[in-house]
This record gives sequence, C-alpha cells and structure tokens, in this order.
Amino acid sequence: MASDRKLETEPAYEAMEIQTLTPDEWGDLLPDTGVGPFHQQEVLDLMDEYEDGELRLLGGFRGQQPVALLPVFVREAYSIRFVVSPPPGLSVPWLGPVLMPTSPKRRKREKLNERFAEAALEALETDDFRTLFGMVSSPEYADPRPYLWTGMNVDPRFNFVLELDGRNDEDVLNSFTRDLRKEIRKREDLDITIDLEGPAAARRVCDDLVERHAEQGLTYPTPRSFAGDLADEFEDYTRVYVARDPSGEYLGGITLVYTNGDAIFWQGGAKANYDGVSVNSLLHWEIISDILEDPQLEQVERYHLGNALNRRISRFKSKFDAEPVVNYEIKSDMMVLARKAYTVRRHLTAQSVVDRLPTR
Repeated sequence: MASDRKLETEPAYEAMEIQTLTPDEWGDLLPDTGVGPFHQQEVLDLMDEYEDGELRLLGGFRGQQPVALLPVFVREAYSIRFVVSPPPGLSVPWLGPVLMPTSPKRRKREKLNERFAEAALEALETDDFRTLFGMVSSPEYADPRPYLWTGMNVDPRFNFVLELDGRNDEDVLNSFTRDLRKEIRKREDLDITIDLEGPAAARRVCDDLVERHAEQGLTYPTPRSFAGDLADEFEDYTRVYVARDPSGEYLGGITLVYTNGDAIFWQGGAKANYDGVSVNSLLHWEIISDILEDPQLEQVERYHLGNALNRRISRFKSKFDAEPVVNYEIKSDMMVLARKAYTVRRHLTAQSVVDRLPTR
C-alpha cells in the first residue's frame, strides 16, 4: 500500500549566474560592512597594475539580485593557467569571496555559499588540470566547506585580532601583559617621537622588511613602489606610523590599512630596540590609542595584528591580549603539487649554496 506521506524534497533554489563585472559595477555592489580594504575597487585596480595577470571581478546573481562577489587574478604561462585571490608578492593577507545573503536563515545562507562556490569554480574552469587555483579568504568568510566538497584542499590560517569597540585606553592597557605595560609606560622617559608620515615612509618601511629578510637568507617580494603607491593614492585607507630618535634617525615603522571597521597591520614590525624598549610595542600602542581616540578612526572596531601561527611571533603578539582568529587557504590539488615542487627546488638550491661554502 502506497504511503500518503509526501516525500521531502530539496526546496527550489534559483540558479546561480556568474557575471564578469566592470570596476564601477564592483564598486557599486560592494557592501559597506563586512569587507576590508583589499576588496575596495581602487585597491584592486592598484594590485592589477602590479600583477602580470588579468583582474576578473566575478559577481554571483540569482535573477537580478547580486548575492556574492569574488575578485581573482588570472595569469597564463607555458600552457599553465594560474587563478589566484589574492595575487602573490604584494603582501595582501587575504581576499576571496564576499557573500551578500538576502535571508538570515542559516540553511539559505549555506545554500548560497555552496551554489556560489560551485558556480564560480565552474566559471573559472578549475577542473582543467592545467589550471592552478589558490585563494586565501578573509576572516569574515567563515565556512569554506563547499570548496572541500568540490575537492579543494582547505587549510586554516590564524591571525591575531584585538577587539576595540566600546573600550578605552585604560581598559585595553590593563589587559596587556605586565612586561608590555611596563615597556609602554617607559615611552614617557624616552626621547622617541612617533608621527604619521607619507609615501616615502611607506617605502622605507618596506625597505626595512627587505633588509630583515635578506639577513635571514630570504627574499621579501613586495615592491617598495607598491607600498608607496598604496600610501600615496589611498590616503583615506592608509596611515604610516614612524618612530624616530632625538636626531631624527629612523627606528621603525608600521603601515596601517583600514576601512569598514577593520584596521590591519600591513607592513612593518622589523625588530628594533631603543634603550632596551621594543620600538614595535610603542608603535602598536600608538596605533591602538589612535583607534580608540582619533575621530578619523571612529569607524574602526578591531585591530588585526597579523600572523598568529608562527610560534615566535605569536609570543610577542599575544602580549596584547588579542584573540587568534581563523581564515582559510583554499587550493586545488595541482596548486598543492606545484607548491611542493617549488619548495623542494628552493631547498635543493639553498643546500647547493651551503655545500659550496668554505669549511672554515
């Protein structure tokens, strides 16, 4: 006897259409909240000037309704196609998808995420074995499972985030470790100045990182001109904090990038001390104080202190009582293999240099 009960079926869901947007269309559709500075149209255009590939701005639509965005850079070399978000070599910490759900219901948000991931990957032809796909999502993108379900590799990254909304100087300072508070209070006894400077200082901060990496036998890939251009062309998104001694000698600096509630420690932080005090501790406190007190930064609610995965760096940044927050790196199998091959080749090259060194 047939059952009178109706079978439960998946609810109807309008097809997802992927469109390539113009920069102006992207700027019009980008939300005012939930996205950081690197998704802004002008910053993407600057990245495009420095990236060899082509910037493609993808929009996901259900009918006429825009529901998701994804910027990618596509580069072809030797019959291999690279699709990346963000592009390598510019120190952009993350990019990836922006979801704009029209319903607060979890099931509908999950379905939107899943359908957009599938449709975007199909539009980008990531199933072609000659296509290498790599993406680092922002901390706002919290659910990368659809990419796992399509066969992508998903790895967590961790960044320190200090929540500052509704707090004051005293509250924040008292949350720091005792030794960090002691360092910050020593500022009053030191002849150090910390001021806002311009594009030349941004290039100097980048030079600092180049030198620091070279000391460790590493290469820092970001062009100093990119750092300068970002500070020059997008002064509404950037600040360059520079510490100097009484003679005006450069001690250290940090380039801050901010918008829509997020301030990001972008470049700087090369290790420096003055009279036994960490210059970086003083720079970070100057930034935090400005976020708390400067009316021009009143929209900023949190400070991203950066890498929380490196144990040595993590020990320093944890002194600020920041929370480790996860975002995700998403890669195709071919990208994973290419990364491994590059790592092996770099290791072998480094070993050959070591083998040629004199024994004394």
